[in-house]
Amino acid sequence: MLTDFPLVWRFSVPFADIDMMQHVNNVAYIRWAETMRAEYFSQVMRSDINGVLGMIQATIDFSYERQLSYRERIAVGCRISRIGNKSFDFDYEIWSATQEHVAARGRTTMVAFDFVSNSTVAVPEEWREAIAAYQRGPQQTFS
Repeated sequence: MLTDFPLVWRFSVPFADIDMMQHVNNVAYIRWAETMRAEYFSQVMRSDINGVLGMIQATIDFSYERQLSYRERIAVGCRISRIGNKSFDFDYEIWSATQEHVAARGRTTMVAFDFVSNSTVAVPEEWREAIAAYQRGPQQTFS
């Protein structure tokens, strides 16, 4: 489970993420992915996601495979799968640790952005090096 993901977040599904259909609402998966992306940025780039140099989202794609329920133990994995000139892709997998199966998979394409000049920039070389080193290292888990 999530062996190819350098960053994993483990927690139980909170009541607030359950909808009237009595399973996790699709928006919660996106919120969990955004939390992972911010954590990844903080741990790898070692800077605030809302600093001068950051990223903006260009696309998002999620596939839902199974339902998740209240208090179910889950694990969310995050990695960067592609780095282009100005953009890069984050991949996500959301697993039920309780049921030991994938619940959802997703991808976001992010664009490196300078918030002072309000323009896109090339992905900094420091980011590329930090990402490569991080993804080779041991898996990190937080809760």
